[in-house]
Amino acid sequence: MPSEIPYATFANYSPRGSAKQSEKSRTLCGLVKAGRVDVIRSALPHLTDSQNQDLVSFLNPEITLVPVPRSAPLTAGALWPSKVIADTLLEGYLGREVLPCIRRVSAVRKSSTSPANERPLWTEHYASLVVDKPLFDPVTITLIDDVLTMGRTAYACAQRLKDTFPNAEVKFFALIRTQGLIPDIEKIVEPSIGTITGYSSGKTLRNP
Repeated sequence: MPSEIPYATFANYSPRGSAKQSEKSRTLCGLVKAGRVDVIRSALPHLTDSQNQDLVSFLNPEITLVPVPRSAPLTAGALWPSKVIADTLLEGYLGREVLPCIRRVSAVRKSSTSPANERPLWTEHYASLVVDKPLFDPVTITLIDDVLTMGRTAYACAQRLKDTFPNAEVKFFALIRTQGLIPDIEKIVEPSIGTITGYSSGKTLRNP
């Protein structure tokens, strides 16, 4: 039976649009992927704005923030954008702690550079991941990532966490949501919530 996890995002990204907003979104995405703390930090006032109350259940001082690993095992000194984002959110009191407990033991193809029909299934991601169990089990967890596309990595990480922490509530937050099916985006900053549904085929459905 399919199951789903809730997700939230902060901004939109157009991979191919030609309008000014779409071009600006690609610049923003590149800076976030590069781990630019000043750019990530600029989102904090928006994330805590009273108009974005839907995000409170994803980001608050009681949540354990778990950064999503990169597509290959992390090497010493390598940039880990989702960890940079998680640390910055913690700095803004949008988390209780940062717990980097998920890691890759084998590499998978990068979703961002693979054609849609060649992107790894969530089952492939799941097989490449392990969770290092901490001394105390977290109760509420939000997975943190830089960009949400199809949600396969997010879903795989959530399933690994649920296996390790069966009593925990697991959600997902990414700073940026890919809008690949829309020619051009109208807004860059547009907080949104939705669900990612995983299927036994290894595919996922992101809604919206």
